[in-house]
Amino acid sequence: MLIELRAVMVFIAMLMLPGWAVLAINHSWRQWDGLQRWCVAIGLSVAFYPAFFYWLRLVLPAFTLGPYKMAALLVGFGAVIIWRMRRYWREQFAFDRLEWMAIGLFGATLFTRFWIIRGQPYPAWSDSLHHAILTQLTAVQGRLPVNMEPYFPIPLSQYHLGLYSLSASVEWLAQVPAHTALLWTAQTLNGLCGLGVYLVLDRKVGRLGAVVGAAIVGLLSHQPAWYVNWGRFTQISSQAVLLIAWLTTWQAIVWWKQSWSEHKGQVLWGTCAAALLTGAVFLLHFRVAWFYIPLLAISVIWELWGARRERQLGRVILGTAAIGACALILVFPTLWEALQIHITRTSAPVILSPGEGAQTIESYFVFSLSSVSYLVVPTWLIGLAVLCAIFGLQRRNRLVIASLVWVTVLWLIGNTYLLGVPLLNLTNMGAVLIMLYLPIGLVIGSAVEELGRLVGPRWHERAIHVMAALILAVSFVASHVRVTEIEPYRYFVTSADVAAMSWIKANTPQDARFAVNTTFWLPRAPHGTDGGYWIPYFTGRQTTASSMIFGLAAQDYKADIVAMSRLVERLETDNAALADLRRLNVDYVYIGPKGNLAGSGLDAKRLKKAEGATLVYQRDSVFIFQIDVMDSGVK
Repeated sequence: MLIELRAVMVFIAMLMLPGWAVLAINHSWRQWDGLQRWCVAIGLSVAFYPAFFYWLRLVLPAFTLGPYKMAALLVGFGAVIIWRMRRYWREQFAFDRLEWMAIGLFGATLFTRFWIIRGQPYPAWSDSLHHAILTQLTAVQGRLPVNMEPYFPIPLSQYHLGLYSLSASVEWLAQVPAHTALLWTAQTLNGLCGLGVYLVLDRKVGRLGAVVGAAIVGLLSHQPAWYVNWGRFTQISSQAVLLIAWLTTWQAIVWWKQSWSEHKGQVLWGTCAAALLTGAVFLLHFRVAWFYIPLLAISVIWELWGARRERQLGRVILGTAAIGACALILVFPTLWEALQIHITRTSAPVILSPGEGAQTIESYFVFSLSSVSYLVVPTWLIGLAVLCAIFGLQRRNRLVIASLVWVTVLWLIGNTYLLGVPLLNLTNMGAVLIMLYLPIGLVIGSAVEELGRLVGPRWHERAIHVMAALILAVSFVASHVRVTEIEPYRYFVTSADVAAMSWIKANTPQDARFAVNTTFWLPRAPHGTDGGYWIPYFTGRQTTASSMIFGLAAQDYKADIVAMSRLVERLETDNAALADLRRLNVDYVYIGPKGNLAGSGLDAKRLKKAEGATLVYQRDSVFIFQIDVMDSGVK
């Protein structure tokens, strides 16, 4: 536990120093009130690392980072903060009661995120494998990798790497394994998911609503807490800064309109901060940027409409263009190449059989109404959000209106596949549904604030205290639920697997390939289902399942992986598949304690009796068979 605590402490320092240094340089922290400063500082810190790593790779491709260089950089940030804030540090802790309540809620949210993984040292589900490997590659190479060699022949030009600038830095500074740095980095970001909701509501609506919004997304909703079961770490990292980026950009546009002539420094620094945060949304997760663009467009249109009446249209257009240009410069190291590859791939898509095409649509694009309470928020919270939306519309609350427009556009984005234009299929409805906790938090928080305003002045303060106490009580109960929401079958790696990995490293050739329990979540998209899936990360050996992003690789490699995975499925019932696997240079069969969640899986008892397979390792429900070879094939 001391190792994990060290990782958390390191990451907290990483989340404070760059952002506060930016705010301290010209005292731009004065543009924000109380806890808002900390929200913006944390957002800027998260945004700094992906922008820094991407641009460092572009400008100085031979330059490498490491623990000492990163520590020196953070010390430099700390020195700037100490010097510039030496007379003002007391002001940064002058919080009112509701702000202290919000801090308590953020602390409780973080606690639930850490507590739930106390017995799960290895990240869950299929995506976590490539997240851990990319963290390790970044740490070993000292920069963001361009491919997944030597693990897999997968290029990374079309994949978002921003998260690994954070997790690799934690690995360096805390001196922990890549999977530990990844898991605790991701859970910290998950625990801070309410910062953006709080910031937007506090700035645009009111503080009571901000506290409610933070409680909704942090403790009352099972999203995004549930992301830990799915390994959706890149998506949560981008969503952690999405609303902070939106508000900062919106505020920067307002400053362009209101105070350009009087406060040029404020406007310029606001522009840079907005561009950094906006660019980071993209660098952390390409598809979340697709969700962010319509939200940004809503605020731009809003300000353009107001500026037209105030005869400030030119300033708003200029400010928006300046922020957009700076953001595009920040994402330039990856945007252009990623777009080119996407256009090339979608112009000549893989031809699927009618059955495969129908199954792909059914599995990837179509989500039933019954899945909403699982993928979005609990049913009772959906009902509350609907009532709050109606109330907010009746009160003409602007943030409620903006949130509902955003949800409508997100729904359209999730259904673009219906147009039959592959170029527009950047995401699916599943990715949309699991991030709707953000607009739901905004809508409910806004409605509660509006409800508080209906109370007369005589009872207003007392009503706020009653509402706040109620939120704290409900959040306390909900926190007990959040720490129990584990889906055990999604956690593939066990201590028995880890022991087997040591044996593999000591007793098998470096170029060995292992057949592992596999399921197909799409017709041509396999992934492992037990600890064997993690063999590449722990040992450097290959498996028949590759990783979840193997679709970015060359067509020949993808065809080989699909062919081997189909044979592994056949091996569950037909020993003759051993011969075909050996002809594809598969050397071993690995069966872990978790087995196959989607079926019967590989059967150790049957393989023990099979000709052509020799049991070479058996311990604690882990079995490793070597596929025997003779001149004529398999015995």
